[in-house]
Amino acid sequence: MESNYLNLSQGKRQWRRKQEKGNFLYVRYADDFVVLCNGPKAEALAIKEELGGFLSSMGLKLSEEKTKITHITEGFVFLGYRVIRSMGHKGKMVPKVLIPDSAVKKLQYVIRGALAPGTTNESTKAKILALNWLIRGWCEYYRCTSSPSKAFSKIRAELFQDMAHWLGRKYKLSMPEVMRRFREGNTLRTKSRKLVMPNEYKAKRFVAKTWYNPYTEKDKVKAEKDRMKRESLFSYNKIWIGNEHRQGHMDLREETLLRNGPICAVCRKTFHPSEVQVDHIIPRARFKNPTDADTLDNQQVLCTDHHRAKTKTDSKVLSRVR
Repeated sequence: MESNYLNLSQGKRQWRRKQEKGNFLYVRYADDFVVLCNGPKAEALAIKEELGGFLSSMGLKLSEEKTKITHITEGFVFLGYRVIRSMGHKGKMVPKVLIPDSAVKKLQYVIRGALAPGTTNESTKAKILALNWLIRGWCEYYRCTSSPSKAFSKIRAELFQDMAHWLGRKYKLSMPEVMRRFREGNTLRTKSRKLVMPNEYKAKRFVAKTWYNPYTEKDKVKAEKDRMKRESLFSYNKIWIGNEHRQGHMDLREETLLRNGPICAVCRKTFHPSEVQVDHIIPRARFKNPTDADTLDNQQVLCTDHHRAKTKTDSKVLSRVR
């Protein structure tokens, strides 16, 4: 950048403040960045124009729609966080990093979609597993914010109610029956899987690491010795909401393992549950309606070797029939 405002030493920054001039600090993640300025609005506008010119020299363009000049007391959203300066607990103005209302509404929207009435044919185990991955990722990302418990409690209340109604629709149970069958403390669970609640995550204090300016030769050497690890941004892209290739498969597998245990039906050896396969006794392809094969009576537990052997035999028999 042509201007050296972003590369000034502490002494020069103090000198500029005495001259009633502003200093600048920028933070960048990929193609998103924010520039902080403690000077007048005119200087903020000037650095915006300079940034626009710098990007133009690289064949890029500064988006006017996404670029906003605002006071820190009004706040701004960056990387999914709302950064603002407001009154603290001790009566002083302090910077805060908050969870935006839009982030809470987005998560609520995803939860409602995952637990929509049309998804009750999916496995309860798959649904809880998908929701647990979603809640863990979202809460881990936002637990470093200022007082996240309020947002976590709001999400917890809706998640509990939506999951309870989903279970009621799936198993045709009333709410009291759902509570008696699935409730455990402040959450819901099956025999093998418990729904993770946002209020299980407590606020985590952010510990700032030593920051090195990558544009000064002196700090480049230090930066090589102490590289900062970038955290992945939370994203809803390609998120799994519990939908299965074969609806109900996870519940059927769980019921079969509870009935038979992780014991191979051929060699009678006991394995870890993750080392066995639940397979159809009579192949699905031999049924006019393949879903008729997905009954508990038609399921057996096989070790990996015998499952492969059975799959190979079934394929040969079916090819002859055809």
